[in-house]
Amino acid sequence: AFGATGAGMIGYRMMRRTAQIKDFAFDLIDSSEGLPVTICVAGWLLDDADTCWGVWDTAMRDVDGDGGDTYALRWESSELRRMGKVLTEYVTQQAKGYATTIIGTAVVGTAFGLLNLPRAIIGLTDMIDNTWALCQVRSDLAGAHLAGLLVDRIQGHRPVTLVGYGMGARVVLQCLLTLVEMGEKGLGIVETAVCLGTPYPASGKIWDKASRACAHRLVNGYCTSDLILGIVFRAKNWRYSVAGLRAVETELKEGKNPILENVNLTGTVKGHWDYREKLPEVLARVGLSSGVASGGPRPGS
Repeated sequence: AFGATGAGMIGYRMMRRTAQIKDFAFDLIDSSEGLPVTICVAGWLLDDADTCWGVWDTAMRDVDGDGGDTYALRWESSELRRMGKVLTEYVTQQAKGYATTIIGTAVVGTAFGLLNLPRAIIGLTDMIDNTWALCQVRSDLAGAHLAGLLVDRIQGHRPVTLVGYGMGARVVLQCLLTLVEMGEKGLGIVETAVCLGTPYPASGKIWDKASRACAHRLVNGYCTSDLILGIVFRAKNWRYSVAGLRAVETELKEGKNPILENVNLTGTVKGHWDYREKLPEVLARVGLSSGVASGGPRPGS
């Protein structure tokens, strides 16, 4: 009655380029007893030997969940490797002293002001800008494509958990927004979604909308000292605050959204680069089951 996911998801390959997406597939990480399907989405890769499967195979090894099948979403691997390369170069520049003097100041976080940054810091965005912009476009396309596959029940009639970091978190959020826009057929599919260091506006309206696609939880994991996300996102979206840097406040008339959770990961991670390296610790804090995150109570509870 619930359908089998093995042949559908493992066997899925894009038969043609869909909406400019060149690389999109599912790689099985683990199969165990349980009903849920967990789909993990990477935000960058390090080099040619690095894979989306490798990132999540390590990260998910000791994570407590609800069992079932766990997949790594393989998406736009070439672009993710370019992203990893420029992030590595950027972090190296920070280590040389350009940005380390301001990491602990108020320029990062909810009060982040681009014009207050030294000219040398702003200049470093040239390293990332083009690659970041392209990945952002591709992540939105990948999220919409994933939503279409879920509505087509490639996973069978089984509850879905989505988790992503960086641009992978943007894929997850865009998937949720697309599911909501699909109407009734897009609802009742996703149980839990976890977004870590998300390069997306911290708009209550947007996140409230996305939460409608989740039966139990939508988690915004953020770090107030995420310098990379602060600089690059704000350089392109200067009118908006970014969800990966702060809590998202609901705009529902009731004043609370029982689905939306904010988990402050500052300390567990020091910045954007840390999300990948600290995935086991981050996921242990946030949790991938349908229970309340250990990072604190639900807003309004």
